[in-house]
Amino acid sequence: MTPLSITRVSVEGFEGVHVHTGVIELTLIPALGGKVSSLRDSRSGREWLWRHPRYPYKRVPHGSSYINEADTGGWDECFPSVSACSYPSEPWQGAAIQDHGELWSQEAEFEMEENEDSLNLFTHWQGIALPYTFTRTIALQKSSACVRTEYEATNTSDQSLNFVWSIHPLLAIEPGMELRLPASARFQVAGSFPSDLVSAEKQLQYPFAAAGLNFPTLPETSAGRAIKICSDPLPAGEGWAALRANDGELQMRWDATLLPQVAVWMNFGAWAADGGTPYYNLGLEPCIGAQDSLAEAVTQYNQFASLPPHGQRAWWLEIELIA
Repeated sequence: MTPLSITRVSVEGFEGVHVHTGVIELTLIPALGGKVSSLRDSRSGREWLWRHPRYPYKRVPHGSSYINEADTGGWDECFPSVSACSYPSEPWQGAAIQDHGELWSQEAEFEMEENEDSLNLFTHWQGIALPYTFTRTIALQKSSACVRTEYEATNTSDQSLNFVWSIHPLLAIEPGMELRLPASARFQVAGSFPSDLVSAEKQLQYPFAAAGLNFPTLPETSAGRAIKICSDPLPAGEGWAALRANDGELQMRWDATLLPQVAVWMNFGAWAADGGTPYYNLGLEPCIGAQDSLAEAVTQYNQFASLPPHGQRAWWLEIELIA
């Protein structure tokens, strides 16, 4: 078995860290908001993360549109909102939060902790519009196909701070794959193309069928359908999701008492931000507060988290590649 290896690499002109556990490979780029640009199963050769075929990697200033400037694929983090909005609560009411949160456009502070058979990758961010710090620890072990990710958000102010968070990995998918979600979950429709694909007022139990869609199986690349679904808080013990291919499976596991919801963004050849060939990808996104807008999560849905003055919140997520 190949030993745990760490290599400094250049990824489209940006310095990255490439880790090989002997089973899986992971590449992280600190300068691009701590983006994980590759998660590859070395047994099958399958790359699980989607890469935009036309957008180059580049640094963009805070206040930019993620969708228009940086939707390059891979795995990013969305905090303290997913969609752009104005912070809804005092004392920072009206503060502008950019598209997909404040982390992706920063150069993340980066550290590594190497042990004989394990490795921790630390990425650390500071709030811009709001007073917080955010830390992600990616833990990898020799001969393991599991990536354990631990998160901690800290309020650095004397006032309570509200947030939503979502992991944002865009997965490389193929027709015939199967998306697995808990049967106990109940989903709301956050949007779709066409807009009447599923009634926005209808609560969904997965798997469901709609015009051109018949889950759990993913459709052809020409389906021309897109949908985002967001779960209500999951029952305890039901923090899991999976994407199954013919040569392996990506499994996610988490504690639903800490990380209560899951959202899925699916674009089956319906749309591309740059007007080119529509994307065929899927975002499998455990989240805290399933609404993309923090403002709507606070004012309309009451599904968000709050950090007390100088308080912290921690949660974890495991991603395992099954051969």
